[in-house]
Amino acid sequence: MTPFFFIDYDNTIFSHRTWSVPESALRALESLKADGCRVFLASGRAFRSSELPEEFQGRFVPDGLVSANGAIIEAEGKLIWEEFFEPELQKRILDYVTEKGYCIVSGWNGFWCTTNLERFLRLNVNRNRKIIPQGGDAFRILYKEKRPSFFLADTPEAIADVQNHFPEVRLLYMGDEMGGADIIPAAAGKEHGAAKILEYFHASWEHTVAIGDSMNDLGLIRAAAFGIAMGNAMAEVRAAADYVTADVDHDGLFLAVEQARKWAASGNIQAP
Repeated sequence: MTPFFFIDYDNTIFSHRTWSVPESALRALESLKADGCRVFLASGRAFRSSELPEEFQGRFVPDGLVSANGAIIEAEGKLIWEEFFEPELQKRILDYVTEKGYCIVSGWNGFWCTTNLERFLRLNVNRNRKIIPQGGDAFRILYKEKRPSFFLADTPEAIADVQNHFPEVRLLYMGDEMGGADIIPAAAGKEHGAAKILEYFHASWEHTVAIGDSMNDLGLIRAAAFGIAMGNAMAEVRAAADYVTADVDHDGLFLAVEQARKWAASGNIQAP
């Protein structure tokens, strides 16, 4: 069996420094599909097969999605799993963040909002973000919308405070460069979503390669037979990986795929 690849998007495929996808990354994705590998986009973003990144158009279509950190799972264009925050927990999180003045950011269907626009614009952690969410009372729609995850675009201190206050969720830090943290239910995660993909295709973890850079990739990299960390990955993620590739802006994904080919050809699984 050829490898199943689970590949993160932000700062693995898509660079937040150049706000673009390196050409070498697109070539790597195309080559995997040409080799007959199954390739899955494993992202904290709530991607759907009908709303893939515009850079993929005409170049790359994944075999499935592990999106919203494993809360939305698609395979071969079909939705096979979807879960959201419990409404009562979602309300408590929003109430607490609003009371503390922190910045939760959420987006869907092209609409983005935050619980505290003034703080969002003031914090250094948000200086490089290209999307400016709506402020004011716009966030109150979050009390009515079912959401699979949130993003806390705030300081490490705010992240720690929310984590301490809500043990039933996990806050996955995005690193000093990107900043902020995904908020997901404690039982959720990309590795749980990837397991549903493997079950769907009657495959096992021994046939998997995972590539990523942040804390929301850590469980998946540990679970995969061959885990690869980007050169720009957080230290804990690099330490857990079987191989560390180059930075996202220095052909990191292309080199990661080449290393995965060597790993497969060494007899671990059938080489692509």
